[in-house]
Amino acid sequence: MIKFIKIIVIPFIAFNALASTPIIDGTLNDAEWADAISYELEFEVSPGRNAPALLKTIASIKHDEDYLYVAFKAYADKEKIRATTRARDTAWDEDYVGVVIDTYGDDRYAIAIGQNALGSQLDLKEKPGNRDDDPSWNILFFSETVFTEYGYSAEFAIPFEELRYPDEDLQEWSIGFVRKSFELGTQTIFADFTVYAHDQCFFCATDETYVIEDLEDSDRNYLYPYITLNQKADRPIKKLEHQNPDYEIGLSGLLDLNENSTIEYTINPDFSQVEADAAQVLVNETFAISLPERRTFFLEGTDLLNTDLDSIYTRSINSPLNALKFINQGDSTSSLIMHAIDEDSPYLAGGLYESYSGNAGKSEVTIIRSIKNLGNESNIGVLLTNRDYRIGGHGKLVEVDGNLRIKDKYSIAFDFAKSNTQESHQDFINSSDSLNNISYAMDGEKFSGDAKNIRLKRETEGSTWGFRFEEISPNYRADVGFVSQTGFKNISLWHSRTYRSNNFFRLIKPNITVRKKSDYEGNTIQEMTELGLFFETSKNFKGNIERKVFDNEQYKTFSFNEQQTRTNLWLNYSPSELFSIGFSADFGDRIAYNELVPEIGKQKNYNLNLGLRPNDKLSLSYRHRKIELSKKYEAGSYFSGRVDRFSTRYSFNNDLSWRVNLESNDFSDDYYLETLFEWRPDPYTIFYAGSSQFFSDGESSNNVKLLTSQIYLKFQYFYKI
Repeated sequence: MIKFIKIIVIPFIAFNALASTPIIDGTLNDAEWADAISYELEFEVSPGRNAPALLKTIASIKHDEDYLYVAFKAYADKEKIRATTRARDTAWDEDYVGVVIDTYGDDRYAIAIGQNALGSQLDLKEKPGNRDDDPSWNILFFSETVFTEYGYSAEFAIPFEELRYPDEDLQEWSIGFVRKSFELGTQTIFADFTVYAHDQCFFCATDETYVIEDLEDSDRNYLYPYITLNQKADRPIKKLEHQNPDYEIGLSGLLDLNENSTIEYTINPDFSQVEADAAQVLVNETFAISLPERRTFFLEGTDLLNTDLDSIYTRSINSPLNALKFINQGDSTSSLIMHAIDEDSPYLAGGLYESYSGNAGKSEVTIIRSIKNLGNESNIGVLLTNRDYRIGGHGKLVEVDGNLRIKDKYSIAFDFAKSNTQESHQDFINSSDSLNNISYAMDGEKFSGDAKNIRLKRETEGSTWGFRFEEISPNYRADVGFVSQTGFKNISLWHSRTYRSNNFFRLIKPNITVRKKSDYEGNTIQEMTELGLFFETSKNFKGNIERKVFDNEQYKTFSFNEQQTRTNLWLNYSPSELFSIGFSADFGDRIAYNELVPEIGKQKNYNLNLGLRPNDKLSLSYRHRKIELSKKYEAGSYFSGRVDRFSTRYSFNNDLSWRVNLESNDFSDDYYLETLFEWRPDPYTIFYAGSSQFFSDGESSNNVKLLTSQIYLKFQYFYKI
């Protein structure tokens, strides 16, 4: 596709002398915006494809020496606007407006900066490829909204110093504007640009160019020291014993070397999670599972570290004593260098049928990453990682990856990696298993492995097909990544069709996938065919149905030639801002892997999610999970249980909130209670005050006993030097 770019040149001297600097209060003053350039968001880009927008939205843009200013007029029925008071980056499923910016104008990435109709701030970074957006990316900006007679208005002031851009006198930025609304009966996105199926980056499809002359240098120098206080208690036998109060002091900071180079550092960081991850039920899982990254230091640059082989998993840097990170966005190359000393290093070794893990103690981690942008949403990169363990041994990895767009409709992505491992002689993995004559026990072995991934896609407006080949050798390790399975070859083929309309079913997307997995010698270990159907309706009801058929499966020395069928169902109904309900189910045949003699059983897993918002500040949610694997040919079950989680949050404003989480878990026979008071006026200033407790039923089901307790405070303050 050839983009027709409109260029608007607005040097500083061109400002109307009668115009004034906007006051960011959400109210659009004609005098403040008299010299701005305005755009109408003419297109519906989802679920419709570049159809005429049925709601009117006007965006305006201007700048001065320090800020980029953006304003919106969003015309709407105020009774149908969905927006609540809530924390930053949590309002993507509500009505919002935002500006999209590609400062380099070359599709290497695009950033979206927005706010919902009640002023909750949003920002993310998106890059071409088959990977998710990165909403963890944050910058400092100022914004406000106001409800008006016609709907609502919004204003933004985005500091230039928060953006990375070329070191040139003439800046040519690709810009665009987006809006989400639910008024038409479904989640609808409007834009001033068109989007096509083969666009690998939704926000990179912007087609306006905003030119700024003589942008002055303005570099960031941020400090955010912190202090934490906590006290723990546990009940070893009868009496609850309190430990002495503990405190930690540390410092993190960010320094811009120039417009496109940044150093981020942290000394004795507090990387403890304030809110616990939702309970994971692993009773029939043989492979390790990953969890999302939430720690501030690791968020910037996440988009550079993502690869299809999962060679980087920053949560593997578990408890760093200090860390240093350098990021550079050059004219055509993006680079990242990270170094950390980790005092508590998790070790993960993948196997063909299960994962093996342990704690390797103290280690030193180095990551080097560079990506060359080739234009046309294409890039090629190289990744180097090294982890040296204090107890001896190391893990090294080198990877080359790329994403190439060919003649618009075609794209090919590839990853090739090689690892070299030197084991320690101190064994921290309790296993006698081996694969390819290499044992998983730490016994000083030295070996190498390789991995490859190739993905080819063809995308048109109504049809998508793809092919993927993945191969991970038995001895492959990613000491800073997350590779839970090795020793296999996997081939996948898929095809999908897309149908759009203005009827009840706004979007219907049937698909078929065929997958064959074999061991490294070519013996089949799993064959699967999947039929699926995704749909969206005009009543804010959407869902996905999948039917999987496994023709045969091999698990260790056990062969299962009996055909297995499994159905996955996901439904979501959100008729209004007040109420939402979601339901998912996974039922059918499933092997009981953790039995001494594995057998095929009947699985019944259900998830029910209820959400209630009595007003703009209060939210209540309930999640019920029922998980069961029963015997197929006789009475009884291999396991059965439920997990219930109730959460409530009251947001005093978009920065200040209080929440309570209560969870019961049959599989761990305990209850978890968490309370948290949170104040976050910007991405770097944080105040937490909270507590967490684990309870058990004790000897009698009527005797609830407190097992562990913790109270904690954290205060991190943001200084701009």
